[in-house]
This record gives sequence, structure tokens and C-alpha cells, in this order.
Amino acid sequence: MRIAAKASMNPTADPITDPLRLRALRSLSLVDSPAEESFDRITRLAARLLKCPASVVTLIEEDRQFFKSCVGLPEPLATLRGSPLSHSFCKLTVRAGERFLIEDARVDPRVDSHPAIEEYGIISYAGFPIRTRSGEVLGTLCVVDIVPREWTEDELETLRELSASVESEIELIAAAERERDHARMFQTMIQASPLSVIVIDTDGRVELWNDASEVIFGWTSAEVLGYPLPIIPEHKLNECQRICDAVGDGSVFRCVDTYRAKGENANGEKRAVHVNVSAVSLHRYDGHSDRILLIIDDVSQSHADTLERERLFRELQKEKALLSEMDERKNRFLALLAHELRNPLTPIGNAVDLLRFAAKDPSQVNEISTVLESQVRQLVRLIDDLMDVSRITRGRIDLQRETVSIHDIVANSCRAVKSLCNEMGHELIRRTDPEQPLHVHGDYVRLTQVVTNLLNNACKYTPPSGRIEISCGQVDGQVEIAVKDNGVGIPPEHRKGIFEMFTQVDETLKDSRGGLGIGLTLVKQLVELHGGKVLLVDNDEASNGSEFRIQLPCLDAKPNEPKTVVEDDEPKQRFRVLVVDDVPAIAKMFTMLVGAMGHEVHSAPSAPEGIELARELRPDIVFSDICMPDMDGYELARQFRGLSELDSSMLIAMTGNGQPEDIRMAMEAGFDRHVTKPASIQRLREIFQELETRRFKV
Repeated sequence: MRIAAKASMNPTADPITDPLRLRALRSLSLVDSPAEESFDRITRLAARLLKCPASVVTLIEEDRQFFKSCVGLPEPLATLRGSPLSHSFCKLTVRAGERFLIEDARVDPRVDSHPAIEEYGIISYAGFPIRTRSGEVLGTLCVVDIVPREWTEDELETLRELSASVESEIELIAAAERERDHARMFQTMIQASPLSVIVIDTDGRVELWNDASEVIFGWTSAEVLGYPLPIIPEHKLNECQRICDAVGDGSVFRCVDTYRAKGENANGEKRAVHVNVSAVSLHRYDGHSDRILLIIDDVSQSHADTLERERLFRELQKEKALLSEMDERKNRFLALLAHELRNPLTPIGNAVDLLRFAAKDPSQVNEISTVLESQVRQLVRLIDDLMDVSRITRGRIDLQRETVSIHDIVANSCRAVKSLCNEMGHELIRRTDPEQPLHVHGDYVRLTQVVTNLLNNACKYTPPSGRIEISCGQVDGQVEIAVKDNGVGIPPEHRKGIFEMFTQVDETLKDSRGGLGIGLTLVKQLVELHGGKVLLVDNDEASNGSEFRIQLPCLDAKPNEPKTVVEDDEPKQRFRVLVVDDVPAIAKMFTMLVGAMGHEVHSAPSAPEGIELARELRPDIVFSDICMPDMDGYELARQFRGLSELDSSMLIAMTGNGQPEDIRMAMEAGFDRHVTKPASIQRLREIFQELETRRFKV
């Protein structure tokens, strides 16, 4: 929950010049900073969702405004990334401390004769304040348009949510700055501390040796760094090794003992120091321990000093862990997002390129269309999942189960990696018996993702001109899919944790293409959600390559074969179709598709023009977008239903908004059907068939 803006000590003071606000703004070092993709992504999204030509993240200084991110601004604003406050609408939002809306600046007395109207052509404006966690207003997220706009509550709610995303990004920047401050504080503390601070690796070699260590033990850092710890007497080597092993397993060791120092005492004996030692393992981001931290204190220090040291150490560790967790959560989400979207995008891109060469080969065009249809369906499913970020970050991915053929999954996965295999010169061998029925009750998209991930791993971790084999069959009532390669393999010491998040065998994969280290984790989780398991087959030697096997519950009986639908090249009845959509690319491609299906098709770029054209053409069916400027699809439907000459026309809402509430609103406005973009050709055929049946009954 955001804290409300702090009240100024002087209620008449201008919030623009409020010292607390300006101090908060400058502490983040965002003004005049380079552009960042995280902010640009939000402004692009705001402009697209609200269908505005420009969107800006603005930071308001005392005498100017700076654009941290801007999309669609005219020159020279886009290059200068700022302007004087005299040309700013955003300063009005900062002064208001809440959302600020302008529907038509030309007639709004609040912005009478504002320079931005004449010089930049800004007519409408919507801005939300951007606050720090403590409540200071830094600037705004705003959208502007060059035409009058009546901002809907849905649009404003979208803009409010995006402004919250900007605040989250700023908070991440603040958190990163705090983490850097803590790192500098740690370094200063280590060097200035009267305690000896030593870090050793698992072989006992010294990695850190501070000034206090030199004072207590006598060796300089130049003498010990990279060498075994010199303070251990020979008779204590075995004991210290046992302590290191225990600490490496997560134990914390403390003792008071005598250790060796450099030089001799007055009696010619090796000099010794009596110290209090604390030892703890240092963990990497993946939880593994590869170093040990020693904190050594002279026993003459008071007990109170010791307790205070431990308290400070625990608090610093807790703060560091908290900051690391925040960063890890963000990175995990971004990694999952990229990983899940990349697989279907690859065959789509290849198919688009291939269409340029296959235009005269109907069979190849048909095959490419099948691939595109499958991958677009997969993308739509992935986007639906990504709408609920919290569900994905917690691993709560719902499966959409159906009876699926393992042969189809294997074939689709092989198509997905064909380009990578060709690029690497690999031989991809598929050993399957199409006559053997292999069916499971599962999620087609997720199981395809599982097999594709294994094939991708095999491609990446196999040297060029390698061999990759995939086979499937039935073993003891289970469907088994095996992926085998002759690549670099996995050393025995790394096999145990190979399915853990972010695991990579870096030292053996110098020639690989890297990766995010989440592919096998996703494979394991998705297979287990299907009631199956994934195994890494043990090989005596890593050089023999790797073999993964997936086992899934097999259906007891072969399902009924779906009826084959013969698709006529020409429709049984030719309909007059009207398409209303303000996005030219969508309207053009959709009209081409409907025309290719054999119907007479027309288009209109806006709702008012669509109504006029409908009255002239009296179409059999109208496909209309919902989110359009000036007049949305709901208003179009209401006016459409008020025209008696269009009573017989079928009205279809075709939109990217597919939530239950969106469907309900479309039906209440007067639409006959609701279709979520992109509409498949099969769905269009069903709609035309329904219209044909309706006309026949009449």
C-alpha cells in the first residue's frame, strides 16, 4: 500500500518546489539518466493499450521536466528528453497529487493558452502521479492524444496499474542502490574492522585477508592470498579439515583456541595467538557453499563486544538475504517469460521466412500453415498464463488436459528444433512406430514444451555434426519418450542436482550455447504435474553423451478417432461481411482471410464509419473490435441494435479481451457472439455455418 503524499509544513507552498520531494527525486539519480528498457516497455504498453500516440514517464524538477521514458513524442522533445515546466501538463498532476485528466485542452480553463497545445498539438491528457514508497511525488506516467478523448474508467484503471509498475521499477532501482551501499559498507567495515576477517575456499586457500588479520597474525595479504591458510599448526590440520567439512554442510563453528602467528617469541619459540574464532559457510545464489568466512577476535575483547558483533552480523545477513530474494524473484520471472515465449516464436519466424520460397507449392504452404496454427495456439495459451504473474511465479500453472497423441507431440517438437539442428549440422533421428497407438491424458502445449526443451538441450550441448535420437514406446503400462545424444554429457558429480533451478555444468560446457538454467526444472515440474517422472539415464562416462527418459501414464484404450472434416474450397453460401477495426494491419489480414474463404467483405476503420457503411451495405454479418477511439464496440452494438434495417445482421465481437466479464459486457451491449483474437479459421467456419443454419430456418 502506497503512503499518501506528505503534507508540507506550509500548506500554501508549491509541491513542485517542496524540498522533501526534490530530495527524494535527486537521491535516486534518475534525472538525466540513460534510457532503460524496463521503463520503455511500460510506456509502449501504455500507448498501445490506451491507443494513444504518445506515452511518457516524466520526472518533475524545480524548473524543468525530464522524460525518463517517452514513446511517440515529436522532435525535438524525443531527442532532448525534456522541456521547461512552462510546457508541462505533468506539473499539474504533481500539484494535484492525484490523477489529472484533460479531455479537450482547447476548451479547458485549467490549461488556457498552454504552450503545449499550440507547439506540440496536445489536445487530451491523462496522468497519474508516481510516488516513492514513503509518499513523495516524483513525477507522472501519462498518455497524450492529438484529438479530444473521453477517458473511460477502464483506460484510467489500466494507466493506474501501469503507473504502479513504474513505481515498482523505481523501487527496484532504490533497492539496488541500497544494496550497493551495503556492499560498500561491508568493504569499509572489513578493512576498518579490528577483527580479523578471512575467507578461504574449500581447499583452504585464502581469498580475503584484511588489515586486522595482518596485525594479529603477522602475515601480509601479499604473502597469504592464494595460498593455504598459514595459521593452522600441523597437528591441527585434520581437526581443521573436519571443521571445514562441517561448516560446508551448513554448520556454524565457534571456539576459543591457540593459533600460529608469524615470527618467534622472546624464547625463540613459534609465536602463537589466543583467539576467538567463528566460522560460517558462504552460499552462492543457488544455495551451494564454496567458501568459508572466518571472523577472528582477540579474547581480550569484552563479552559485550562479542555479542554486539554477532547481532550486527545477523542483521546485515538478513538485509542482504532480503535484497537478494527480491532480485531473484524478478530474475526468475523474466527468465520464465523469455523461455516460454521463445519456443513457439522460433518456428513461427522460420515459417514466415519459408513462405517466401513456398508460395507456388500448395502442399508445403499447407504444412507451414499447420505449423503456424499450432504455434499461434501455443502462444495464445502462454499469454493467457502470463496474465496472472503471481500464479506463474508460485508455479501454479493449470493444465488444459485432453486426449493427445504422443506421436503428434514428438513430430511437433522435432519440427520446432529442426532449424537449430540444421544450423548445428546435427542428425536428428526419430525412432517411432506410427502404427503403435500412444495416447495420454495431458496438456498438448505443455507436453510439447517438455519434449522440445529436451531436444533443445541435446542440440545445444552436442558439438557440431552430432547425433540426436528420439524414440517413444510403451513400457509396463507407461508411455516412455527417450531423448539421447552423443554430446558432452554430464559428469557424475553434477547429475544429482541437474533438475534444480538455474543448474548448469559450466565447466564442462565451454562449447555450448549457455542458457538460463531453468529448462530441465520446467521439464521435471510439468511431467510431474501430469503424474509422470523424468529420469537421467546413468552413463559410466560423461563423454558418451546424455539420455533423458520421460514416463507418463498411458491411456488404457485408444480413443475414438475424430471425424474427418472435408473443407470445401468454396462456401455453400456467400455472405456479405463487414469488418470494423481501427488497427489497419488486423483489418487488412482479417478481410483477406474472409475473402479467401469465398465471402464478400468490406472494412471500416472506426465505429461511426462502420455504422454508416452497415446501413448502406446491410451486411449478413459484422465483426467488430471493442477497444476503439471515439466510440468503442459496445456503443457500436447499442446503436446497431437500434436500427431496424439491420435486424437480420449477425453481430460478432472480435477482441483481445477474453475474460468472463468482457464476454458478459459484449452480450449485454447487443453482440450475438464473442470471439477472442486471433480467431482460427475453424471458428470462423463455425460462425458462418451457424449463420447459414439460422437463415435456413427463417
